[in-house]
Amino acid sequence: MYSKARIAGHPIHPMLIAFPVAMYVATVVTLLVHVATNGVFWYEVARYASVAGVVTAGIAAIPGLIDLLNLPSRSRARATGFKHAAFNVLALVLFAVCAVLLWRESVFTADVTAPLVLSIAGALSTVAAGWLGWTLVQTHHVGVKPSQFGRDIEPENVDDLDELAPRMPSTYHETYRTTIRH
Repeated sequence: MYSKARIAGHPIHPMLIAFPVAMYVATVVTLLVHVATNGVFWYEVARYASVAGVVTAGIAAIPGLIDLLNLPSRSRARATGFKHAAFNVLALVLFAVCAVLLWRESVFTADVTAPLVLSIAGALSTVAAGWLGWTLVQTHHVGVKPSQFGRDIEPENVDDLDELAPRMPSTYHETYRTTIRH
């Protein structure tokens, strides 16, 4: 299925997801460094990274939602897409709560246990979402422009690249017969 949200033929959602992923990881890392060093700087970086992750995740979700809603109903790709979206929403909520907790506390008196646990859980949810996102691309071919193999099918109407694949011989005998005829 060719992506509906695209720029110059390239799907937008995969371009944007690098930003929230980087900010989510930065939040976890800087909170761990803050716990190790008790450095105010690292707490501040975690604050801004968590907010940046939430904002960029919201931006990346828009083309992701467009693509999700355009997946064929009752397809394996759509089921995988909903799981992918659920893990991303879970990560977004966990990091949003983390950001609120980081901004409510004073830098000098803050207990970062809850934000750290939330950010680690959010990062794990992001890993699960990434795994499912890769499955969407690699297995279900979402966002991939199919080659047509000489068929008259518009790329936007293809649900799975396997629909376009040329029929492969199933046995050695069939391969041998096909070779002899040519």
